[in-house]
Amino acid sequence: MNFYYRGLVYFLIVLVPIFYRWKWNDGHIFISSDPQIKYFQVIHSYQGGSAEECFFPANQFGFKTEQIPIGYPWAFFLKNGDCVFQYPSLFVWAQKSFLYVIDQKYITYFPILIFLINFLILDRIIQLFEKRPTYILITAILIQVFSPVFLSSLDYSELTLTNFFLLLAIYSYIRFSRSPKYYFGLILSLSIVLNFQLRPESTIALVLFLGFVFLLSKSKIQFLKQLLPYIVIAFVVQCIFFSYNNRVYGHILGMRGLNTVNDLGSNELQRNFLGEWIADLWGNDFKIGIFKGYPILFLSAFAVWRRKLNELSPFLISGLVFILILPILSPYRAGVDIFGMRYYESGIYLLLIGTFISLGKLKPNYLVLFIFLPCLYFSYKSDTRAIKQWSSSSKVYHEIMSEIQNIHPDLIVHRGLSLSYLMGESYITYPQIAVFSNEDWLKVEETLMSKPYRILYLQWEGNRLVKDEFPKKIWKEKFDINFQLKPKTYSIQTEYKIAHFQGFLLEQKH
Repeated sequence: MNFYYRGLVYFLIVLVPIFYRWKWNDGHIFISSDPQIKYFQVIHSYQGGSAEECFFPANQFGFKTEQIPIGYPWAFFLKNGDCVFQYPSLFVWAQKSFLYVIDQKYITYFPILIFLINFLILDRIIQLFEKRPTYILITAILIQVFSPVFLSSLDYSELTLTNFFLLLAIYSYIRFSRSPKYYFGLILSLSIVLNFQLRPESTIALVLFLGFVFLLSKSKIQFLKQLLPYIVIAFVVQCIFFSYNNRVYGHILGMRGLNTVNDLGSNELQRNFLGEWIADLWGNDFKIGIFKGYPILFLSAFAVWRRKLNELSPFLISGLVFILILPILSPYRAGVDIFGMRYYESGIYLLLIGTFISLGKLKPNYLVLFIFLPCLYFSYKSDTRAIKQWSSSSKVYHEIMSEIQNIHPDLIVHRGLSLSYLMGESYITYPQIAVFSNEDWLKVEETLMSKPYRILYLQWEGNRLVKDEFPKKIWKEKFDINFQLKPKTYSIQTEYKIAHFQGFLLEQKH
């Protein structure tokens, strides 16, 4: 089975996430929580705004950006007063080019396209160590489908693009080490820099891998001399990004870097390193845990135990080290249940590449096969569990979008920020703001200047967001908001039950 036939198999597999994305997008584009912010950035940029600037359609009514219904951890106000979204501009720029040839309603398929390309690059990496076509196919499928990597294809995020540059860097590095062609060096330089712009923690895994490869190489000085021009190129390109980030965000690492530094230096987020380490790796009341959710990762123990130091060792060592240290390095505990594992994908790629290629070189071992099959089953169950949760969430999301569409308000007002994670597509169609007190509401009435607008007021009684993910001050000031609405020039006309929210339609008093 040659590369092209394997490519056809990969394409057929990718039809699975395409089917679910099509199903979830039926009627309304399914975006909530983090993905909706990334979608807003793309649409705002395509409409002529900047990739990093906060998208705030309600400014057409005269509302100030301070009233934007989006806050921590997505929107931040810089010292100069500018409001910026957190997510990387590079992800926006990459998608914006596609919007010139496809309709914006299809942009949520972009991660799936990159997921398919990642299949092909991964196949090429495996070919560098394994020549059996069937085994190459099986290995690529196991890594891409029976690990958290598969969930990235279903999510609307920059993860698959991050993985693209990770895999491209690995492939070009190995090819350059075997045959130092200049184009492999250039690809390596750019891939490392662009990977860092998307998700810095992914670059930690990449640096670990490159470091172990270099330490285990026999001709270190000669190889370093060959790499030197490309190290300089990477440094120059990175300095360009540093300059851009510093100019836009006031920090060379961009919004994510600035936010991470602030969170690390803050006493608002209490750290329990041992508890977080156990939760991320084995689970707790809120998380499933990476090894518990995907026990296929335990097979790496056999690979490490049965193999001596060789060319696959950097994959195994760097992947395992990365997974074990990341819960300590990252200040964020974002993601509940099975969705808290996005940070690990770079390490998972490295660990599973080393694991499956190593196991493929062993003699038939029925003990490994006996353990492999149940691990494969439970990893599959984790994938389907995530799909079921997404499907359930999409039903709630579509219910909210359809109800808002039926009401068709001129303006939507949120009580606090606890509802913002489900604004989704409605944020682009209907101008929306947030209020945090009845005084804020009265200012809204003053801003509208007696114009006959129909206002949908939304609140969530018994807010059940996981507040441990938020700094205490921000939670108290922006999310734990429970004042009773007392309008002055407007009156409540109709009350609605919109999913788990309460809605009130207000119109001007006559």
